[in-house]
Amino acid sequence: MSDKLRVAFDTSSIRGRKTGIGIYTEQLLHALRAYAPQIETVELNDGAEVDQRTDKRIWREQFVLPRLAIKANVDLVHLTGFAAPLRSQVPVVLTVMDLIGILFSRHFPPASRFYWSRYLAFTLNSAKHLITLSEHTKRDILRLTRIPPQRITVIPPGLDARFYPITDSRVLDETRARLKLPPRFFLFVSTLEPRKGVDTLLNAYARIAPYVDEHLVIVGKRGWYYQSLLAQARAIGAERIHFADYVSAQELPHLYALAAAFVFPSRYEGFGYTPLEAMACGTPVISSNAASLPEVIADAGILVAPNDVNGFAHAMETLAKNSNLRAALRERGLQRAQQFTWERAATRTAELYLQVAPNRKSKIENMSRTNVRD
Repeated sequence: MSDKLRVAFDTSSIRGRKTGIGIYTEQLLHALRAYAPQIETVELNDGAEVDQRTDKRIWREQFVLPRLAIKANVDLVHLTGFAAPLRSQVPVVLTVMDLIGILFSRHFPPASRFYWSRYLAFTLNSAKHLITLSEHTKRDILRLTRIPPQRITVIPPGLDARFYPITDSRVLDETRARLKLPPRFFLFVSTLEPRKGVDTLLNAYARIAPYVDEHLVIVGKRGWYYQSLLAQARAIGAERIHFADYVSAQELPHLYALAAAFVFPSRYEGFGYTPLEAMACGTPVISSNAASLPEVIADAGILVAPNDVNGFAHAMETLAKNSNLRAALRERGLQRAQQFTWERAATRTAELYLQVAPNRKSKIENMSRTNVRD
């Protein structure tokens, strides 16, 4: 029998077109296998993919996953998809990426609104322990539930190794040509939805467009909100505003490297992956100071109040015309990004598993004896 602690993961989020949950799950699994030899990871795979109807999602979370965990004979289950089963014979650690679904559920259709605003909040208390990616999300949970603070641990994620400064001009020129990018541009990357503040970004850019060389490139999945943004862009001058529905994972670091600055006026984030990715690529960042974003960016970027059109316009114009400031933010951003590593995240997560596992004492004693023998 293995002395390792067996931890099961729901890997449905990794299959199909990955979102933030899928990226987090995949990267954490890789990191645990690389940096936490005391943990054995087990994938609970019933063939499900990331996109599921709400009723099927609830059935799977409440009945299918607990049964799979028992069958897999694991010590813990680590779920990364927001909700926990109300009854599980195997203790559950749940990563709560954010509370966007609870706080912004009014934008959803009825079934989804029930799932996010009622069902999800109710299930959080069923988990043995919660992990959040930021102190802000932890505070949100404490504010909206009765879960005691000792059952919540903040463990920031790491950063994918593909995000680093790219200086090969040939590679960058090829990407510029393939994506038909302008010579100089501000960049926004994220889902196009109201809380991301793209309307603020467009209004800010409208005020400075006549005075700067930079165009504006907006990358994000087009949904119902896209048409109103497109109309707003046309009123400003659509020839200087470029929308891209999708950029491949391989090309995204090139896009960051080509941008004069990354601008992120989001009104709420559970963590803020994209500003961190931009900083890791050496791109100066202008961001809102909403929610968790100051925790990620700290003093490595320019922080502006959300919805402050004049503030974003001033920051963008200043950065466009000040090469010394761009260089300073580039260096600070690179240093800041280095603090978010998957080795650190995996090590802290493994320590948490050993603390909350019901048979952790025997596991730790067995591992200690094994280490002495080795």
